[in-house]
Amino acid sequence: MTSFAGLPLISLLGSVALIPVITSVSGAQGWAAVALGQALGGGASTVLQYGWGFVGPSRLVPLSAHERGRLLWTSVLSRLVIAVVLVPLVAVAAVFLAPDEHRLLAALTAVAMSTFGMSSLWFFVGTGRPGHAARYETVPRLAILLLAALVVLLTWDPLWYPIIFLVGQVIAISWLVHRMGVVSLDRRARSDVRAVLSQQRAAAATDVVFALTLALPTSIVAAVAPAALPVFAGGDRVQRLAQSGIQPLFNAFQGWVSEGPRADLAARMRTAVAVTGGCGALVGLAFAVGLPMVDGVLFAGEISIGFGVSSCFGLALALYALTSSINFTVLAPVGLTRLILRGTAVGGVVVIVGVSVLPHALGALGGALAVASAQLSTLLVQLPVVRRVLRGEVTPAVVAPDGVTPGGVTPGGVTPGGVTPGGVTPAGVASAGITPAVGTLPVDPQVDGARKGAPR
Repeated sequence: MTSFAGLPLISLLGSVALIPVITSVSGAQGWAAVALGQALGGGASTVLQYGWGFVGPSRLVPLSAHERGRLLWTSVLSRLVIAVVLVPLVAVAAVFLAPDEHRLLAALTAVAMSTFGMSSLWFFVGTGRPGHAARYETVPRLAILLLAALVVLLTWDPLWYPIIFLVGQVIAISWLVHRMGVVSLDRRARSDVRAVLSQQRAAAATDVVFALTLALPTSIVAAVAPAALPVFAGGDRVQRLAQSGIQPLFNAFQGWVSEGPRADLAARMRTAVAVTGGCGALVGLAFAVGLPMVDGVLFAGEISIGFGVSSCFGLALALYALTSSINFTVLAPVGLTRLILRGTAVGGVVVIVGVSVLPHALGALGGALAVASAQLSTLLVQLPVVRRVLRGEVTPAVVAPDGVTPGGVTPGGVTPGGVTPGGVTPAGVASAGITPAVGTLPVDPQVDGARKGAPR
């Protein structure tokens, strides 16, 4: 399963290569419009995931190949229903918030970036096939980004970036569904979509909150301090890209923690948090020191990011690694999904208030400080319970009422993941360890032998 770790890094190359191209062609204001569109589209894509990254892999485990294809199609169809409403709203928001001369660029970028929400990476994780993920998503996406960058350079028109990316994404997603999905619009398919939209609301709630924290900071800065937008958007965008380099680490630990014996659970959690947090601290330090040294090249001399801004974003990056590791390798395996949502919500409130106030006085530095403060507030929410979990005082049985069942699909359709008035239904405890809770990776018999032992 840790073979998936390199896939986000491949996509990262294309995204980084695009930054100097856009900046050199359209200047600081053009880059600000693209960054705004990326933030809004990224937020929309997170909403469109609708919890599939949490519950999808677990649902795949007991299914036949045919039923897996039906579940893939159900996930695509259910997200298309949401996209019909959400994507136009995001495009309109981009038009209103973008610099006057780049409104169309921002809107098209937001629409193009929202297609990330149609990703089927959860499907490849659940089936244990990183090769398919590379073939159908990662490599085509990298090729599309590089083609878009080339065309923008040749035409000197940044509009080709979102146009080519959008068309390429639609073709890639359609090809994936054609090859691996069981496409149908029959009565059962419609029933499955309705069931998913109802049953996955609990898992989707954290995605929605996180989407707001992703999209709103850049949007708010654009509204309250437009002069600070290029620098803030530059630092924030590079920080988001750096997060995708950290993500494979806690994803790799995620399955390792959940599949271990209960007796080793707390020890594995401590290892996961220590390693991920340590690596995050190193990456954050490198970000803080290194970004001001390379911003001239990265932004084609159009944007200069000072040490104060880079230090705040570097701190946010380090805290992101720590809080994400806690969410995925400590709280999710013992079913504390409400605490994950609470911490994310508190961080969201802090960042929204911070970027609404601080940029007035401090410019981009104020926005960066708000982002770091949000991550710190999330950590403070987590710590009281995390200490108990890491000491072995909290077990899956104790917190089961806050857990989530793996769900599943029966021959008749999608079975309820289960939402009770008090939250979501309990996660179980298997004899060999912990049944996957929200956000955890299941032990697929087809790939179990490839991921025994510590993450590689």
